[in-house]
Amino acid sequence: SVGRTHKTLTPQRKHRKMLKDGTSEVWPESVEEIFVEGLREYWQSPWATFSRGRSRWRNQFLVDYLRKRGIERSKKQVASHIQVLRNMWKGEPEYSLVAGGDELF
Repeated sequence: SVGRTHKTLTPQRKHRKMLKDGTSEVWPESVEEIFVEGLREYWQSPWATFSRGRSRWRNQFLVDYLRKRGIERSKKQVASHIQVLRNMWKGEPEYSLVAGGDELF
């Protein structure tokens, strides 16, 4: 069978949160892909070593990463999204991207 080659990063999430004004999703798939790219980049950056993966630094890194790409998200939105991904990726290889620093070191 010819499946979709691009595996959805977050297949379980049918319902997505809308922005407060109801316009668009807070984390549509296009933004989610950039978010995950940002996570990967964070772990490859000196920041991860320097901050030992502490979430405060990671969240700020992601806020800045998204902003550079024209996507405005608050630290609180980033933090809660990481929680969602943590729950969703339990037992998946991607879990290491959202694990707390203390779980990895």
